[in-house]
Amino acid sequence: MRKTKLLFTLLFFTVTLICQGAAPTGYYYYARGKKKAELKTTLHEIAAPMFVLQYGSGEGYTWQGFYKTDQNADSTVIDIYSNNVRKFNGYNSVSGMAIEHSFPKSWWGGYENMAYRDLFHLYPADAQTNEIKSNLPLGETTGTLILDNGKSKIGKNGFETVYTDNCFEPADEYKGDFARSYFYISTIYENLYNLWNSPMLTNTTYPVWQPWAIDLLLKWHRQDPVSDKERNRADSIYTIQGNRNPFIDHPELAEYIWGNDTTQAFDYPAETDAFLISPKRMAKLDYKFILVNSTKSLNINIQGVNISSSVTVSFSRNSSSLSASSYTISQQDVLNGYNLQVNYAPTSVGETKDTLLIQGGGLAETMRVPISATATSDFIVTEATDATPVSGTLNWLEDPAATNYKLSVYQGDTKAGNLIISGYYEGAGNDKAIELYNGTGSAVDLSNYSLKKQTNGMGEYIVTQKLSGTLQNNKTYLLVMYTSTNDALRAKANAFGDSITAFNGNDAVALYRNGVPVDIIGKLNGGADYVWGLDKILKRKPEITHPTMNFDLNEWTEYPYSDLDRIGTHAMNFASSNTYLIQDLSVGTVTEYAVSNLDPNQRYTYKVTSYRSGVVVPSFNTMQLRTEPLETPTALDATEINGASFNANWEANPYASGYYVDVYKMTGQIVTETEGFNSVGSNGTPLPTGWTGTTSGNYTSTASSGMAIPSIAFKGDGQWLQTKQFADTITNLSFMYRFPSSAPGSYMKVEAQNKNGWTKIDSIPYVNTSKYYPSYDFSHNTGYTFIKFTYSKATGTTGNFALDDVSIQHGNIDTVFVQKNVFETGNQYNVSNLEENTDYYYRVRSTKGAFISEYSNQVKVSTLSTGLKNVKTQSYKVGALNNGFVVFGLKGNENIYLYSITGNLNKIIKSSSNSAFIPIINHGIYILQVETENGLEVYKLVK
Repeated sequence: MRKTKLLFTLLFFTVTLICQGAAPTGYYYYARGKKKAELKTTLHEIAAPMFVLQYGSGEGYTWQGFYKTDQNADSTVIDIYSNNVRKFNGYNSVSGMAIEHSFPKSWWGGYENMAYRDLFHLYPADAQTNEIKSNLPLGETTGTLILDNGKSKIGKNGFETVYTDNCFEPADEYKGDFARSYFYISTIYENLYNLWNSPMLTNTTYPVWQPWAIDLLLKWHRQDPVSDKERNRADSIYTIQGNRNPFIDHPELAEYIWGNDTTQAFDYPAETDAFLISPKRMAKLDYKFILVNSTKSLNINIQGVNISSSVTVSFSRNSSSLSASSYTISQQDVLNGYNLQVNYAPTSVGETKDTLLIQGGGLAETMRVPISATATSDFIVTEATDATPVSGTLNWLEDPAATNYKLSVYQGDTKAGNLIISGYYEGAGNDKAIELYNGTGSAVDLSNYSLKKQTNGMGEYIVTQKLSGTLQNNKTYLLVMYTSTNDALRAKANAFGDSITAFNGNDAVALYRNGVPVDIIGKLNGGADYVWGLDKILKRKPEITHPTMNFDLNEWTEYPYSDLDRIGTHAMNFASSNTYLIQDLSVGTVTEYAVSNLDPNQRYTYKVTSYRSGVVVPSFNTMQLRTEPLETPTALDATEINGASFNANWEANPYASGYYVDVYKMTGQIVTETEGFNSVGSNGTPLPTGWTGTTSGNYTSTASSGMAIPSIAFKGDGQWLQTKQFADTITNLSFMYRFPSSAPGSYMKVEAQNKNGWTKIDSIPYVNTSKYYPSYDFSHNTGYTFIKFTYSKATGTTGNFALDDVSIQHGNIDTVFVQKNVFETGNQYNVSNLEENTDYYYRVRSTKGAFISEYSNQVKVSTLSTGLKNVKTQSYKVGALNNGFVVFGLKGNENIYLYSITGNLNKIIKSSSNSAFIPIINHGIYILQVETENGLEVYKLVK
């Protein structure tokens, strides 16, 4: 939900140490004495932002930042791109203006990372100029211009002779601003170096820039020095993001890194004021979980420069559970470095949040170190870690009084390990509910539990609701939004909630017991644009008997929110008895145990008993370790290809005992039909023959169209478009889409229909305004003959959806096996007795005992008409982002497939330019396959 006022207030609280004006004393201490690459990397570590606003319009978003950084005294917008005069409208976006990435976002693949939202290179810009500028490099224009609006010019580059294509040239008074913004991005985000894709850049952390580009940037940097406007803007950003632009504070840094002083070490007059070099910015003390009436200690180093007297430490809230080894540290100890011990000794259950204050000794500002800790009265086992297909680490809370722990591990649950979140209801308006289920075998006192909710998909759990009453075994507890108007839903309620149930599809909700997180529904910190739970019912599958804080949609079944009978009742599948792998194993006083010799993709339940002097304390709960599936081997390109044979290759799997190889040919015919909506008018009609829908417009710009204008527009909530019926099974769907403007919370639902009804294929949330080209493969047994698109437009947004080039492949393909399930213990198999000049395919599965992985990616091999060997080298560059991958070096006609390591096809992208972004949220190992008419290339990627 877009409730950001409290979040933004919290931001300003967290940076109260920041004052207006220049960088704080000692900010650049670690940069002294360095030069060139080392100096640049040090600045990367020093000056990263502590916080960035969300991207878009409204409170807590980019336009609130612009309101503070780019506003004239008369409330007009400072527009460095045009002479147009426009006024701010609060924190809302300004009509006719856009959020401009001065350093084009496409140069790192367009991913919405910190750089995407960093105000140091974002500016409010005239929208028309912004669109024409696109992602052009900087330059000095010459000849006939494409654009000259009095401030911005676009035309051929006349600076030096290396790059002579179109470029963007700002006004002379802002050229230094642009240069310093470019220096900043290439330094603060140097970790994106492998993604850089621009005529100005190299794929290095140093020097980053092409020689001609650094010549240009240094020229502008020198000719247009830092102005008061630029300093004031930087100071305003500092109050928001908590970081500085080093090239504005110290313009000479550019010379030490790229310019005339690269043979010298950076130095400036020694600081005379006191400052701390440790702890560093963003330091914190996190005790996690601890039993009541026990003590846990953490150390923090305190070291300063120019300290004139003793330094004092204190706690801002004077929490009784916190203490320090010393509250006064001598001048000499601080100069030398003092290791302060901070102790947490809770006497009651609950969460402790405090701040360690370090002050005195001549320090102009108080250093604040956040402290978080949680005390519980329960001896519990905690989440398993380090899972592999055959092993994992089991964990439990430390019991300070324990002299021994006994561990049991088994399969076959006869009861649940704790309460679970069993259901989620997000319906029309305020019809919302959360369902809990008790399968523990005993009644549960709900006063030990609470629910907590994130807001807008990120940040702290601000909203909390404590529960009350008793929940009997095999019963559900339904918490319903108190303003719900659905009488049938209200009739099922055990209790009513307010803010805790005010979710709308992107807010994670967690179940806590005595301050310890137990279970969660929703992606923690998934962000506002990850909409996983809008307009639906989610029910936990019956085989899920244990809660987990690792949200996995595969544990849930989705239903339409009209299917209300699904809510208020639940069932679990239990075994008749436990099958023990380990029973009452004494492990000493350790709090973790590495268990091995397990089977892939299995759930193992564990419990621990603490043995104190004369007292036996079993863990309150049980937890589960889920081993990873057996990894699908990565099928690699074939080698030793000739007219009658080739070597099939794959990457070895350390957990596999062998591999099954299939070799086959594919026969049949697939027909491709592409609809470009060429006849659709401004009112969304006429639709193509046989198509139906309620779309209401079109887009006639190339920015929002595919191969040719126009595209079809979805402008209202609930507007839909359905294809004609195809004569035979649809095997592939691809299309171009774009959100032409910001539309947080909006999404497009894609469905396919067969004789059994409609099935959801994808839900595409708004991420940014870039073009995307998704593609989906379907097996023949799905029987899909229709495709439908339905737009869900978030309340309060103006963003629409553009769709174009809907391409449908339909027909029948038969697989003719040449060899099937050939067993190999190595990672290569020689395929022989083949026909020359023929296309073959192979795929591989791993095996371990009775467990077999999913099929690998498919590799195409074309035998030759001669005995010559076909040698291939990898042609593309692939970079990993926080929520996807970027492929560079494309020709614009490739099909790109992304598989999970277990062989599931996650995405298919049809490239249309020299780069392609493949969005993927979850971390893991993936197989990327790039297909051209000449064959396939395969890459193994880690995210």
